[in-house]
Amino acid sequence: MFTLLRTVFACLVVLLTCATAVAERLPDLLPPVAQSSTDVPYPEGAEGDAAVVLELVVETDGSVSSATVVDGVEPFAELARSVALTWRFTPARRAQQPVAARIRARVDFHRDPEDSMPPAEPALTAAPLAPAPAGEAAAKPSPPPAMEITVVGTRREIGETTLSKSDVREMPGAFGDAFRAIEALPGVAPVVSGMPYFYVRGAPPNNAGYYVDGVRVPLLFHLGIGQSVIHPGLIDHVDFFPSAAPARYGGFAGAIIAGRTREPATTLRGEANVRLVDAGALLEAPFADGRGTALVAGRYGYPGPIVALATDDMKIGYWDYQARTTWKLSSKGTLGLFAFGSHDYLASRSPSSDPAAREELVEEFVSDFHRLDLRFDQAWADGRARVALTGGYDAQGAAPTYMTNKSLGLRLEVEQRFDQQLLFRGGADAQLDAYRIRLTAQGPGEPVVPQSANPPPTNLTAGLHSDLVWRVARRVELVPGARFNVFASSRHREAPSTGRAKTLIPAIDPRLSARVSVSTGAAWLASFGLSHQYPSLRLGDVPAPILSVPGFPFANQQLQTAMQGSQGFEVALPADLVLTATGFYSVFWGLTDLSAGCFQYLPGDQPEPMPNDPVPPYTCPNNQPVRGKAYGVELLLRRSFSKRLSGWLSYTLSRSMREAHFVKADGTDEVATVASEFDRTHVLNAVLSYALGRGWRAGTRLLFLTGTPYSRLDGAFPVPPYNAYRNPAFYRVDFRLEKRWRLGQDGSIAFVLEGQNVTLSKEVSGLGLECEGGPMAPGQTTNCKQSTVGPLTIPSIGVEAFF
Repeated sequence: MFTLLRTVFACLVVLLTCATAVAERLPDLLPPVAQSSTDVPYPEGAEGDAAVVLELVVETDGSVSSATVVDGVEPFAELARSVALTWRFTPARRAQQPVAARIRARVDFHRDPEDSMPPAEPALTAAPLAPAPAGEAAAKPSPPPAMEITVVGTRREIGETTLSKSDVREMPGAFGDAFRAIEALPGVAPVVSGMPYFYVRGAPPNNAGYYVDGVRVPLLFHLGIGQSVIHPGLIDHVDFFPSAAPARYGGFAGAIIAGRTREPATTLRGEANVRLVDAGALLEAPFADGRGTALVAGRYGYPGPIVALATDDMKIGYWDYQARTTWKLSSKGTLGLFAFGSHDYLASRSPSSDPAAREELVEEFVSDFHRLDLRFDQAWADGRARVALTGGYDAQGAAPTYMTNKSLGLRLEVEQRFDQQLLFRGGADAQLDAYRIRLTAQGPGEPVVPQSANPPPTNLTAGLHSDLVWRVARRVELVPGARFNVFASSRHREAPSTGRAKTLIPAIDPRLSARVSVSTGAAWLASFGLSHQYPSLRLGDVPAPILSVPGFPFANQQLQTAMQGSQGFEVALPADLVLTATGFYSVFWGLTDLSAGCFQYLPGDQPEPMPNDPVPPYTCPNNQPVRGKAYGVELLLRRSFSKRLSGWLSYTLSRSMREAHFVKADGTDEVATVASEFDRTHVLNAVLSYALGRGWRAGTRLLFLTGTPYSRLDGAFPVPPYNAYRNPAFYRVDFRLEKRWRLGQDGSIAFVLEGQNVTLSKEVSGLGLECEGGPMAPGQTTNCKQSTVGPLTIPSIGVEAFF
């Protein structure tokens, strides 16, 4: 493995050296240019001269989303800040593409009784225009340039796709949620369309890491309805790393999905929405003259009445909450407390024909998680640091088995810029997870039983990480990094053994990524990384990513390991189009994958092979590690949703393979390389949105998936070649129609009609065991019915308001 790592590293260094030798100098990052008047009137009743320094965030559409007073006194500061929010800019550009930027603006106020001449329209200057009231002097503009522009931009990580709220609010089927839009990205294949659990570049859902402001969470979506567990108004953007994420993310051998919350508001803001299936609201306000802020948000789902129209055999519900408060200890130091959590509930009636068994609904899935994050942020001239302590509680399961986890985490993040060419990022983190299994009574009068088989672990994970963002040349950026992790786990031994089994495994995860600008508007991107993760132990035989516990089983003392690499190009095209083409290759060891189509014999029930059987029956042991690989090509063509005509086209051509172990009836073992149970050769998302005028906007989305593999059955047993056949392809259509009215300067209200899978399409998930001719005997072959899922359709009629 280390020979391969050295070879890959050497190849990247050679490529970077060659690119540097031929690189031309690129033009500097272009700063925002004011398109509207940037004049600020002299405040009535004020005296003397004053200067106010503002920090503005200019979005990719040229609007000012945030204005913060860095220095200045009242009444000048608040006036300058409020007026700056109305300014319009041509956005900053990097490689001809608009990027969000943070700029500094200096607004000078002067009084000169001898000069009442109105100023000329300044270029990026803030000066008073309003004539003085009778008997008072007019405010005099300072000489240009009165505004100092320092564009720091929004640096995008190599291999990262960032989805902001403004990018996805108009995407059909996303319901205004940046997390929901992940499904439309290349490399992402849902386990089942409409369910928020994804295979990303061949890695199973259990291998994806979910973060909110650096805090790990067990899930990002509510069950069934698929809405995210964080109010969309709180999320500023979502970073998606399909593989080889930066070194600060560790402990996951798959994709990383990280949501970042919005900066605390400097003025009162809020939003609310009421839909057919849920309602939510967010309110944030500053206090103590802006030194502190407080935010509350939440959502309550009531899909039950909608479900009840179709059936009384199911009950479903969900809710979530968020609360945040911050307090400025100094001009550069801030203390914050962030609490959030969610709840999901799904119950259904037993399919038994016994009337007594059908009287009550049985819990199919219950999930709760809660997080409390205390953080301290300190900034200085060229850097920043965060220290955070996080406590958490999780409870997930289905009757009668439930998993709970009490966690405590500590993390340190540091950034230090040495110059324009070198940025250091580093830190440390540790987390303690104490898992427990709770078994409830399985029938009337039956007691709660303790868990003795496969006892849950207690895990301690600690890591150090660092990387360097190094601008080798104007056109070449290199990001070498590494992470050192220690995975420690202990658990009670299974009866009749006593004591605890302990496992401690260290791991080093090297990372290397590069960006080379081939020409203006075109760049070559490369990334490589090695990552490790605990095995994922499923609760029972339910092939669901949410019902699992990380830890070491007694028979498997190895980590899941992924080596992931990608090469791609990003090109800016005419009409504000951006095309990204990426090839990827991933190799997995010790993978704990979801299983479907595998058959586990009970002790004593393993049948003898029939004399005429072409091959003996096979079975797949549960929770056994496997090797695997995935490779493919991804294409993404998009035009910003801020345009009148916007679009998004993503396509993935890939193959995900597994080296599976099959145990024959005679006890011998055979290894076969087969397609993954959830491999999809083609995945296509096509989105089109158009502003019709007068506040109307309409859009549609097409999702196309090729079918998952399955094996032919001989009786109840798979027959080689395994997973050589494909279920039918699936497609669905989403739709969104919006009418928006402006309310005041920054507010709006909208009526939204939206639906996911408006075509009511059903997806074929495989061949079931319900076969013609009744029960099957070994050696008997017959036709089996196809199992279908759905239609998973989500209608939404609602009203949303912003202020």
